[in-house]
Amino acid sequence: MKLFDTHAHCDDMRIQNEFEGGTRGYIRHQLENGVVNIVNIGTNLDNSKVSIGLCEEFDEVYASCGIHPYDIRFYDDIDATLLSLEELLSHKKVVALGEIGLDYHYEDSDYKKQMDFFIKQMELAKRLDIPVIIHDRDAHGDCMDVIRRFPEVTGIFHSYSGSAEMARELIERGWYISFSGPITYKNAKKPKEACAICPLDRILIETDAPYLPPTPYRGQMNHPCYVIKTAEEIASIKGLTLEEIANITYENATKVYRIK
Repeated sequence: MKLFDTHAHCDDMRIQNEFEGGTRGYIRHQLENGVVNIVNIGTNLDNSKVSIGLCEEFDEVYASCGIHPYDIRFYDDIDATLLSLEELLSHKKVVALGEIGLDYHYEDSDYKKQMDFFIKQMELAKRLDIPVIIHDRDAHGDCMDVIRRFPEVTGIFHSYSGSAEMARELIERGWYISFSGPITYKNAKKPKEACAICPLDRILIETDAPYLPPTPYRGQMNHPCYVIKTAEEIASIKGLTLEEIANITYENATKVYRIK
């Protein structure tokens, strides 16, 4: 059985401060407890560089690099930022541009600046022909408007929280839908409905560790090895075995991330 955590933040400060051995000890522990591969996600230029360092150290780890909508506050010059980002994306173990997107959860966010960074990074993904990882929080309509503007760009909607109807459109456009811990929650109606209509060849699993822990670990730190709980829930929804879902989502991950 192969479990591929397609989205984790193993360099998060909470892990560095609270886990014995820090980030590297944390990764070793996950790989010893059922996870075959991890993509460590960049959210700004600094931690994207850290992700690259981790994937150079661990054969099983890959990296993504991007500017998260929450981290745009660190940058004023979009063009200069994207030049630096493009250099990072050239690394052989960087498998995606992300995470990028929109986050309207906080009322004091600069929505225009988020949109400007999102569009510019989508333009970069189009030019480089690289998959993207989308962060969409309380911004479904605007995210979809941008997606429709870039039909050549595809990738992953991570920790999916949209409707089944939105998932259908994304799938038709060539996107993958990634489910995380919240799909295991009893009141998670939308993720369960989206999963039910999602073709098996477009489903991915992730943890977003150390965030979004699945049942029965809510309120605790999340870990990539807990991705098995998400796989179990998807197996139940789809009427398949855990091993079948694990192996299907593993193959899907290698396809979307173009890992040979």
